[in-house]
Amino acid sequence: MQLNGLRNRDNKIEMNQKIAFYLISVVLVFFIGYSYSQYNAEPPEPVIINLDNSDEITQYKTDITSLKLQLDELDTQLINTLDELKKTSKKLLISSSKVTVLEDEINLIQIKHDELESRLIQGDSIVSMNEKEINSLREQLESTLIELELSQFEIELLEEQL
Repeated sequence: MQLNGLRNRDNKIEMNQKIAFYLISVVLVFFIGYSYSQYNAEPPEPVIINLDNSDEITQYKTDITSLKLQLDELDTQLINTLDELKKTSKKLLISSSKVTVLEDEINLIQIKHDELESRLIQGDSIVSMNEKEINSLREQLESTLIELELSQFEIELLEEQL
């Protein structure tokens, strides 16, 4: 009964841990997505082009290249995070499977233990009955020996009288 209670409590804790992990993962993904969308949602500032604005164009192109690199880096981070999330999810699934297998083994061991304990109790009761029977037979033997001695004594007395 206690084992089932502990197992239920452990299952609830495990489920709470799973739920917390998934919630944190979902919040993280949404946060990254939100940051990414906010980053891309801002409209570019209008650029006024003068006839002699080659420095500004160069700076603009450099900024665009820098922003593309940052975007690529964020994409890579997002992909890596999703990969790690998948790996962690698989590890969690494997761990859950291992826990289930171990719980099944514990149940089988408990059943075997209960069977052996029952057999031991039966064996103890048989031994107790046998001891009682031996004691009874010992008492009968002692009584019979006393009767035999009395009979021999009587026979000797009768023989002496004859």
